Amino acid sequence: MPPSPQESQSRFPALQYRNFRLFWTGGLLTNNGRWIRMLVGSWVMFALTKSAAWVGVSAFAGSMPMLLMNPFSAWVSDNWNRRKILLVTNGIQAVTAIVMALAWNSGLESPWPWLFLITAGGFINGVRLPVWQAFVAECVPRSVLPNAIALNSTQFNAARATGPAIGGLIIGTFGPGWALLVVAILHLPIAIALLLLDTDQLVSGQSSKKESGKIFEGYKRAIRYVLDAPGIRTAILAVSFISAFAMPLSQHIVVFAEDVFKVSPFWFGVLGSAQGIGGIAVGPVVAAMAGRGVRSRIQLGSLVGYGAAIVLFALAPKFWVGFFALLLIGGVHLVSATNLNSVVQLQVDDELRGSVMALYLMGVLGIMPFSNLLMGILISALGPRPVGAGAGVLLVLGGIFLYTTGRLFHLDDD
Repeated sequence: MPPSPQESQSRFPALQYRNFRLFWTGGLLTNNGRWIRMLVGSWVMFALTKSAAWVGVSAFAGSMPMLLMNPFSAWVSDNWNRRKILLVTNGIQAVTAIVMALAWNSGLESPWPWLFLITAGGFINGVRLPVWQAFVAECVPRSVLPNAIALNSTQFNAARATGPAIGGLIIGTFGPGWALLVVAILHLPIAIALLLLDTDQLVSGQSSKKESGKIFEGYKRAIRYVLDAPGIRTAILAVSFISAFAMPLSQHIVVFAEDVFKVSPFWFGVLGSAQGIGGIAVGPVVAAMAGRGVRSRIQLGSLVGYGAAIVLFALAPKFWVGFFALLLIGGVHLVSATNLNSVVQLQVDDELRGSVMALYLMGVLGIMPFSNLLMGILISALGPRPVGAGAGVLLVLGGIFLYTTGRLFHLDDD
């Protein structure tokens, strides 16, 4: 893939490559649907049960399958055509959204069928997400990979900003059935983008020697690789702290909206979009500065700032204070995600990229199902404010622990 003549002058050199522009634009539109689907799932479960514990159970049902699929998705990502995998999983997710819409419109009021549908979507995402992260490296040369990673994170957060607001508006006006039909339609842009890619220009680091029938052997090889790579190991540990103490909050924003701030479904959607808006606000700066700065210092500031913003949200006396806190959380999350993703993508060998990215996502998938479930139970017993504040404090302590033990400095390794 020849470099663009404008690459050195551009603040966003990854966008000089047509394949990445298509993938980025398609992802921006389609990921709106992912956030609308997540919003609908939480809203429907709370509407049917009026229980934070059930919201936690539904979050567990959506994320636990991703954990179970991790060894398979790691092997698939390194041995199958990633573009074709994304096309297939995208199509299946569109079908599940249509089924969920039909379920709501048919008057299905039991939470159990919804748990089944959410679980099915979790299995598909378990394959799709690691492949998506690894595919970014196929769209650009290594010289602009940090910028591509930052822009990929920015589009994800841009969708996180608009998706929940759109979903909240549709739920409040027409109902969740129509919101889910919009989700199905929004799977079209990424499908079109993937079909339009110039496959001759893709930069594939996948080995030509396929390891058919050796799923767990390849997975164990990737685990040994990570154990010998302190920078990648620290990145996985840091994202595990975020998964345990910060990410479950997103699933339980509906509880704050309904029981603490007492707002309508639309304003719940606005509250859910706040993190994405915060990510958009800092996105251009993060993308332009990608590959610069001391990664260990960036991560320490991200973890401490993340935890402090969560405490502010949990204790917010007014809706708009909570909205502002979520803006901060979204901005800090983008900085952290881009920083850690860059560490892994730059320190990993190409032939193990898919497997190691799957292990990195294990830092999220391995803990989040249980932390979602636990947070729902604790909120039901103790209330959302003390549980949220406690989670923020624990995240701050986690960042301090990584710094004082010297682990964060391995993020700076070449």
